[in-house]
Amino acid sequence: MLKYALSAAILVSTVSMAAAQQDVGPPRWAANLVRKQLVIMNGVPRPYTNMHDPLADSAAKLRRGRMIFDRDCSGCHGWSGEGNGPDAFAQVPAPADLEWLAHTPKGRAEPYMYWAVAEGGQSFQSEMPPFKGRLNQKDIWAVIAYVRAGLPGRSP
Repeated sequence: MLKYALSAAILVSTVSMAAAQQDVGPPRWAANLVRKQLVIMNGVPRPYTNMHDPLADSAAKLRRGRMIFDRDCSGCHGWSGEGNGPDAFAQVPAPADLEWLAHTPKGRAEPYMYWAVAEGGQSFQSEMPPFKGRLNQKDIWAVIAYVRAGLPGRSP
């Protein structure tokens, strides 16, 4: 057993050293960490600081959010929002795991989420595209409501 553990350790360290010698980009979690650190240190950038959804959640709004999420987000974030969609494997850094946003207080989550969806992740070396020119405010809020509701109708 020790022989196999030692072999595995050598293999992992060899792969790690080879990756370190190549220009493989930032670690897969780097963009998410940088974005969160920016918010911790400075808050959400203006004009997103006071953004809040003006409309109450409804079944129709969540259906709309799911349709938009399926079309524009699930390829990277996955059907469950865990960042494991079919297009995620090739992205460095990996798409964010959205699950935690369903448990974040609404007043803090909404400005952060609107900013992240609207501006995308290009300034964090992420492949997340900006959606402010592709989705209107109502559609962005529908996606946010759907994610905040825990992506209802999806199996964990």
